[in-house]
Amino acid sequence: MSRTGSPLVTLATAVCRFDDFLGAAAADRLLEGACLAQREHMAAERGADAPVPERWESPERVLRAPALAEAVRGLSAVVQDMLGVSAPSGRMGYRFVTRNHQKAERRESGPVIRACDGRKGADNGQAISFVYTLHRRPREFTGGVLRVFDTTVVGGHPACGESFRDIRPDHDTLAFFPASAWHQFQWVSCPSGQLADSHFSFEGWLA
Repeated sequence: MSRTGSPLVTLATAVCRFDDFLGAAAADRLLEGACLAQREHMAAERGADAPVPERWESPERVLRAPALAEAVRGLSAVVQDMLGVSAPSGRMGYRFVTRNHQKAERRESGPVIRACDGRKGADNGQAISFVYTLHRRPREFTGGVLRVFDTTVVGGHPACGESFRDIRPDHDTLAFFPASAWHQFQWVSCPSGQLADSHFSFEGWLA
């Protein structure tokens, strides 16, 4: 029972995880190309000697990953069945995100968000979220776990639950979950501060 006397309701969030998704060679090529594109973009924006930012994000139009996009589309039907979520339009989008925090004493995780929430909380039509993770081996950062929360009910409306699933930030790993689920990334500590040692991810959606 909740403190208000109402029954507690928790809906477990389904997560589909695919390990060794593209294969070692393809994943390494994608990582190398993404790092090169980020270096060039950062140099044009901030100068060649600019430090690596704690968080850097590139939209799809700046950094394209056609092989990854094609592979994700190939899984769309089975993922919809496994999650019990429909993404009928066939639309897809993604962004490339780098996380690299050098200050290990600061341990705040990222905000808890829902991909389906657009501006001012309006539904943006996104049905399924996906996160594809890359990193250099051996891994030179700590943290970076993707935490996907279960859903509860507060005041008659869906809300972020206390229970969750943690998805390790393993190289060449792809995870799908409903875009209506709350999620966050845990703090990434990267003592070297080098771009190549960062936590890299392609974060996208199906609609």
